[in-house]
Amino acid sequence: MLPRSDQSQILQRLRVGATGLVLVVLLIVLASALFRSAIDEAPVGESPVLASDAANAELANAALADEPLAELGISPGIAPEGNGTAAPAR
Repeated sequence: MLPRSDQSQILQRLRVGATGLVLVVLLIVLASALFRSAIDEAPVGESPVLASDAANAELANAALADEPLAELGISPGIAPEGNGTAAPAR
């Protein structure tokens, strides 16, 4: 059995360690919430309409990237810009 002073010292160290661990976890959660809200906001000076148009253009480019044959005009898919005609369906 440990003397009373050693036992109280061990309990105090455990309390300080647990408190420090809880504070670190709270700081990480707070930082994560702040960064997430900063990512979700539209950039300053950019209107939400332009942001959604840019997102739609990115989706269209991603669709072309998924179909490399359609991009070359070999397979049916999204017509390249400036062509004016859609690829024939087979």
